[in-house]
Amino acid sequence: MSIRCAPWLSYALLSDLLIALLIDLTCGLPALAQEAARPDPVLERCLVSLVEEAKVPAREAGVLMELAVREGDVVRKNDVIAKIDDDQPQMEKRKAQAEYDQALAKAQSDVDVQYSEAAEKVAEAEYKKALESHTKVPGSVTEVERDRLALNEKKSELQIDQARLEQRLAALAAQSKEVEVLAAENAIGRRLIKSPLDGVVVQVFPHQGEWMQPGDPLARVVRVDKLRIEGYVDSSRFGPDKVRDRPVTVEVMLADDRKETFKGRIMVTSPMVESGGDFRVVAEVENRQDPNSQQWLLQPGQTARMTIHSSQRPK
Repeated sequence: MSIRCAPWLSYALLSDLLIALLIDLTCGLPALAQEAARPDPVLERCLVSLVEEAKVPAREAGVLMELAVREGDVVRKNDVIAKIDDDQPQMEKRKAQAEYDQALAKAQSDVDVQYSEAAEKVAEAEYKKALESHTKVPGSVTEVERDRLALNEKKSELQIDQARLEQRLAALAAQSKEVEVLAAENAIGRRLIKSPLDGVVVQVFPHQGEWMQPGDPLARVVRVDKLRIEGYVDSSRFGPDKVRDRPVTVEVMLADDRKETFKGRIMVTSPMVESGGDFRVVAEVENRQDPNSQQWLLQPGQTARMTIHSSQRPK
């Protein structure tokens, strides 16, 4: 037996549902409006610092023969900035290269194999001829002579194997000499001091002609095309989830009241609240050069104003 609700009861239930939905939406609007109206956090006096730097060391002992950079020079990754005396490894390389060429030529030569194969054919022919002669005229070739010729044929066969073995050993010797050449080239390369990153040379430590020990610093190179902006967020107003991975706008005042802005993103959000009630955030921004002076606009050590666009969702 089916039960049907009265029409007036269905309309009443629908009305109650609509009223409840409207109440929920109405109650939620102030919170949404408050969230949308909340201003983005603005951090004053943020510190501009380096993302990456390197104090480039000497890797081998020796006299500093060349110093190719000075303070302020722009370098690219793997640019040579200094050279240490490499006369000894250069001579070792020439010696190793000559020995390698000799071993390689011996390994590639099959003269001994060809000679052994030809000698084996002659010995085989002599032995067969002696056997034929003895068959036709018994006693024409003594047993001792036949044994000697058979041994000579066997010896020729073994000489072929010996020649092939020596050729393989020569190939292995060539590989060993090739390693010596590579080792000498590596020793030469270790005396060429290269920049490990794109950046600017801000400090040069030794002078040309000085004796260097492994680990002695040669130059300090800093990266300036990308910089860090470090500031502190009030934890009573914004939680870490409201600023993590958010885009930022950084403003810096330059000379003559000139203001420049840079775009970046929060890369570090500290999970710790410090004694003042703030937590640390670090953004990375792309630096750019002044089109007139070709100098970098944003410099480590400056202070900046950073706005975190908390209303934008993180990528």
